[in-house]
Order: sequence, then C-alpha cells, then structure tokens
Amino acid sequence: MSDLALFGGDPAIRQPIEMAWPIISDADVTRVAEAARRGEISYDASEGMVAELEAVFKARLDRPHALATSSGTAALHSAFFGIGLAPGDEVLAPTYTYLATVMPIVACNATPVFVDAEPDTGNIDLDDAERHVTSRTRAMVVTHLSGHPVDMERAMRFARRHNLKVVEDCSQAHGATSSGAEVGTRGDVAAFSLQGRKLVAAGEGGILATSDTTIYERAVMLGHYAARSQQEVSAPHLVPFAKLGYGLNYRMHPLGAALAIGQMERLDQHLEWRAVNFAAYDRILRDTPGLAPAPRQNHVTRHGCYSYQPLYDPAAWGGLPRSVFIEALRAEGVPVTVPTSMPLHREPFFGRAETGVTTFLVDMDRHLYSPGDLPRSEGYVESAWRLPAYPRPLSKERLAGFAEAFRKVAANAEQLRWHAHATVA
Repeated sequence: MSDLALFGGDPAIRQPIEMAWPIISDADVTRVAEAARRGEISYDASEGMVAELEAVFKARLDRPHALATSSGTAALHSAFFGIGLAPGDEVLAPTYTYLATVMPIVACNATPVFVDAEPDTGNIDLDDAERHVTSRTRAMVVTHLSGHPVDMERAMRFARRHNLKVVEDCSQAHGATSSGAEVGTRGDVAAFSLQGRKLVAAGEGGILATSDTTIYERAVMLGHYAARSQQEVSAPHLVPFAKLGYGLNYRMHPLGAALAIGQMERLDQHLEWRAVNFAAYDRILRDTPGLAPAPRQNHVTRHGCYSYQPLYDPAAWGGLPRSVFIEALRAEGVPVTVPTSMPLHREPFFGRAETGVTTFLVDMDRHLYSPGDLPRSEGYVESAWRLPAYPRPLSKERLAGFAEAFRKVAANAEQLRWHAHATVA
C-alpha cells in the first residue's frame, strides 16, 4: 500500500469530482425562458408559475394550502406569524440548526427556548424538550437536519400532550419520510427552503404548507397584501384589513417558481441517485476499522440525502484528533468537511442581555445561555464530519478511490498519531 499523500505519497483520488448542482434540464430552461418572454416576471395573486408550483406542493403533501415565498426564512416567519405568536410566548427550538429556524421567532416578539440535540443525528432531543416546557410554551419547531427526519409520530404526541403547535422546518429534507409519512405532512405548518443548494432549488424561494386555514390566511396577510389577501382571506376578523395586509412583501419570483417546478418533478429521481452514493458510503465506512456509517434511526423510511454526516470517535483511532483524520483524508483527495457553525445557544445574541435590537420585543427576563448549557449539541459538532452528497451516482472507479483513501488512512493511523503529537509539541 502506498504512503499517505499527507506525507508525500500518491493520493488515492487524483482528479477532483466535479458535479454541478442544481441539475438544470433543457425543459427547465425552456419553462423559465417562456415565462420571461410572456412577461411573467411579477404577479399580484396566485397565478402562473407560482400557482403551478403551489399546486405541486399541495398535491405531493396532500395539504389544502401552499404559499410560495421569497425564501425559506420568509416561509418560517410566515409560519410563526400564522400560528399567532404573541409577546411572552415561548417556542421550543433545536439549538443545532440554521439561524433561520429561530430568528423569525424573535421577529414575532416571542422567545426561542433551546433544546439539546440528539447525540447521533443532531436533531432536536425530545427527551430534553420535556424539561423546557413552561406555562408560556406555545409551540415547538423541529428541523429535519441534513435530511434525517425527526420522529414526527413521537414529536406530535409530545406536542399534543402539552397543547403545542408544531412548525416543521423541512429545508434540508425534501421528500424524506418518517414512519412512511413525508416531512411537512404532520406538523401544524411546514416550511421549505428552495435556495440553490436545496433538493428543490429555485435559486431563492420558499414554500409554506398547512391544512389549517387560519394559519394560512394569517401567512397570506403577512406577506401577500392587496390582490391575493383580498381574494383568499375569509376570516371575518381579518377581512377588513385584507387590502392593506400586514406590511411585508414575501412574494416569490415567478422565474424561480418556474425553475423549481422542474426540480419538484425530478425530486424522487434525485433522491434515488443520492441514496446510491449514501449506500456506497455506508459500505466503505463499515469496512473501515474505527468508523461506522452515518446514523439512521429506525423510524426513517426515506432519508432526505442532503448531507452524509457520520460521527468520529477519537478513542476508536487511539486518540487521533478529528482534525488530523480530516487532514489525511483531504490529502488523499476526499473532499471531507466538518461543521463550521456552533449551536445557536453559543451565539452572543442568546448569551448577552443587550442584543442591539430595539424593534422586536426581546424578553429581558429570558434565559441567557453559556457554553456547556446544552452539551450534547456541542459534542455533536465536535464529532460530526461530512462526505459530499453528489447529485449523481459515483462510478465504480470513483468509489474505489474513496475506499482506497479510507483504507490508507486507517492502515497508517499510528503514523498519523505520531504526526499529531509532533504537531502539538
């Protein structure tokens, strides 16, 4: 076996693997171009490409209401506004998630209360959630992180027991299923991001989906004033304000909707292709001493394949630091990465009394977080690492290169430990 590339040997993978995402088809280009040529570059009500995209989501999720928005963040803000959060309300939220899952709660004048992470998936830990419920708890938001769905049957039982609304953040899990049900179908309201890296890409955009007419109409009022709110809002207490709306413009660009329609049509194919690579990664890691495949809990009947994220245990490698393990793999040509963001409770906004915000009603009596408050989330960030979720199946030759890289690193673990000690010294 050749020497490690880190120490001057030949890398296992000599040519980088280039696979662009999103995959844009000729039909996608035609649909976008035709919409532009007929002047469909703006709209007032649900019409044209936007209406078609909303219909696709309603059909797939079997929900009567879908609302296209300018971003996933806008969809989440609309969802929290839709459930009627008020000052003093608390919302249970995962600490390990993207900021857009949580900051719209603050924008609704409510208070996010962070819940620790499951040590294997990074998803919200429903066991830990119990201790954070108070008389002020109004809702819970769950993020289906990296495509691994939260156990929604369990989440809904928890929520109903405490009379909580549930917001699903499905931004990283289009098409994933838990116990046979697709994400976005069980919570009171769901939000999807259609940003360019997502499994359904519009460039920028989002979708809100719900079966609750009150939530839907409030969401329309927030960001779709005038024509659409006048046409679709029927609640007597909202109708007088429908023309004015509640002041924001969260409308999605029609050309982004045109692009996303094609991505939705091919979502299942894209998931199947990515699943092929994930299964190959499973085999490679299972055959590598000291490693295990990315965790997948029993309730997961379809992974969203957004990110392949296993865990690294230094003890299984004789104390070899994760950083050196990653360095050696990168030298072999494996484009492995690690999480770059800490859990949100570590952000200064949630650890300091003064936030700089004067527009929102930030609760001055809220809990201020410190490092170590939610230790499992911090441990998850320190142990997780990622392999790329290539959009098309890798060839046998490419996969053989991955397997060789892992074999080389595992076979030279002792040499890497010496390297780590020498670097520290």
